[in-house]
This record gives sequence, C-alpha cells and structure tokens, in this order.
Amino acid sequence: MPSFIAAYRALDDGRHREEFYRMWRAAVHAGLTNEHALKTIGRRGAPHVEEMRDWLLDGARRGQRVTYLVRTGGKRFEPMERAILVLGEETGTFEEALHLLAQFYQSKHKLILWIKKQMAYPMFTALCMVFIAPFPLLYFGQTLAYVGFVTTGCVAWITSGGSFLMMMAQRYGARPELVRARFARALATGVEAGVPLPRAIRLAAEAAADPALSAFVNRMDEHQLAADGLHETFAAAPHMSADMIGVLAVADRTGDFTNTLRKLADLYEDGFR
Repeated sequence: MPSFIAAYRALDDGRHREEFYRMWRAAVHAGLTNEHALKTIGRRGAPHVEEMRDWLLDGARRGQRVTYLVRTGGKRFEPMERAILVLGEETGTFEEALHLLAQFYQSKHKLILWIKKQMAYPMFTALCMVFIAPFPLLYFGQTLAYVGFVTTGCVAWITSGGSFLMMMAQRYGARPELVRARFARALATGVEAGVPLPRAIRLAAEAAADPALSAFVNRMDEHQLAADGLHETFAAAPHMSADMIGVLAVADRTGDFTNTLRKLADLYEDGFR
C-alpha cells in the first residue's frame, strides 16, 4: 500500500510533466536537437519524469527517433503523450506537439489541485478520528492504551493512508462533470494536434479515465467513429449531458474545438454542472 506522502506526490504527475514539456519545447524552439535539449533540461525531481527523460536521452544519443522511443517506452508514456509525440515528429510539427502536451498537463494539474482542495476536509476528519475515537480509554484512566491506540493509528495513517487518499481522489475525479471535462479537453488536444478523429476519440476516452465511457467507445469500429457527427456518436454515451452534446454539435459544424470543448472543460472544472 502506498504511503500518504507517496500518494500525495503521485497526484502531482501533471505538474511535473507540464514542466518537462515546456522546458523541452523552449529548448527545441531555441534550435537545439532533441539530444541537447533533453541534456539541457537536466535531471528532474520527479522519478517517473526522470525515467522518461533518461529513456529519451539514451535513445537520442543512439540516433533513435522519438517515434520509436515512445512506442517502445512502455508505461513511461501515457497514450495521449505517445500519440501526439509520434504525430508531431511525423508531420514536422514537433514543437507544437510539445506545446499541446504542456497545455494538456497544465489543465490536468489544475483539476488535481481542485480535487486536493475537496479532499482536505475528509482527510482532516479521518486524522481527527484517530484521536477522538479512543477517547473513552483516556476518560476511564487507561492512558497507556489511549497513547498506544493513537500512536498505532497515526503510523497506519501515514504509512497506508495513501490508499485512502487515492480512493478519495478517484471518487472525486469520477464525478460526471469531471469525466466530461477530461474527455472534452483531451478530444480538443488530439484534434488540434492533427490526430485522426477516430484515434482522437479513443485517446480522449482513455484520458477521461472512466471505464463506462471507454467501454462505450471500444464497442464502435473506426467507420462508426468517423462517419457520424460527434453529437450523434455520443448522444447515448455515459455521463454525457445536453450541454455537452450541444457543444459537440457546434464543434462538429465549426471545426473550432478550442473555443468550444476547451471552454466547456474550464466551466466544468470551475463547478458548472
């Protein structure tokens, strides 16, 4: 079971990835090769990001393309990262791909900050219960038993509280409006990067991190995803609402995903339901 501190740090994954992609883009924009860019970025404080940088840097030194490295990098890369980096290198828009990923993870971190804020009260309550629940022992004079109970509870909260923290994060993150926000933002990012629509839809469903929505998308083949309009495709999808379907229809007709889906995602993250 993860410790509370380890789980709390793990929730900051979006911030670390955003920082990494912004620095990589700045180095590429300055004219550096990927090898020199990754070397210039330097060691990252987050272990998983440093592992990713090491993998890319070692491959760049051997003359391997980013496309090959992300496809063989396993769990170092998320599906959204893999698709956009590959597309960026293959179409000559690598700098823009890095920019889109930085924006995506910035928004993801913003959502995590909101979730942390919502979790503050239940986590504080759980800690207080460690001291309050055994209070009858102290009342009846069993001080050593009370101290032992509290000490054990605090140690358990610190060492295994990560499981509770992750459970609470998943609980808040699974709210329908937040599922819609992740889906909308990821779909906009994929389309703006030039990913084919069926692939962008599948990536967005994965990024939404909702089993029901992923299952709905996986039941359709590429032709179904490409033939119908987005509003028709997702009219019966889990967690979709009238406002979401309406915005999908507008995005379909105008081709403007930035001022439609991204704006709606912002509203959902700000509390709109």
